[in-house]
Amino acid sequence: MLAFYITMLETEQERKKMADIYEEHKHALLIYALKVTGYNQAMAEDAVHNAFISIIKEKEKYFCLDSRDFRFSAVIIVRNKCIDLLRKEKPYANIPINELEIYLESNEKPIDEQVIISSEYAAIRRHMANIDEISRQVLIMKYALGMSYKEIGEKLNMTPKHVDTRILRAKEKVRKLAEKELFNKTNLYKRGENK
Repeated sequence: MLAFYITMLETEQERKKMADIYEEHKHALLIYALKVTGYNQAMAEDAVHNAFISIIKEKEKYFCLDSRDFRFSAVIIVRNKCIDLLRKEKPYANIPINELEIYLESNEKPIDEQVIISSEYAAIRRHMANIDEISRQVLIMKYALGMSYKEIGEKLNMTPKHVDTRILRAKEKVRKLAEKELFNKTNLYKRGENK
């Protein structure tokens, strides 16, 4: 697949950059695509392939990102490509989309919005360290690994309803921590202004 992507690029520098990006991220993106497509190998490979084509078409947006931000953006693109392929296979399927997943619906998000989402994601990750282990696990399983409530329940010996409740409570804990951080930063800023 790499040879195909490289032929789409004009300069040797872009070809080298694409080769480096592809080698660094291809396995993680394929594993993620496999999870989203229900371990459909062909569909997962197509989703990753389509994602890299989209990235090349808008290379100015993506080639300047550092590795972490690129991975975050690429996961969004891969997820959208997976959803597109799943909808083609089952065009009237009801795909459940939760709060954070709404951002992943459009594969045409401008880079500035993706940076904001990335920043919010970083804040959430910071606060994840301050919640209990079960809350952390359910959030990671749901939003990082894309597992269903049923799959999470099987792993943690819970009913899907109990998983849903745990996720709601965990998100509430993270939200409160984020609000507290924002409140503290705002107060620090105001005190600095009054000096």
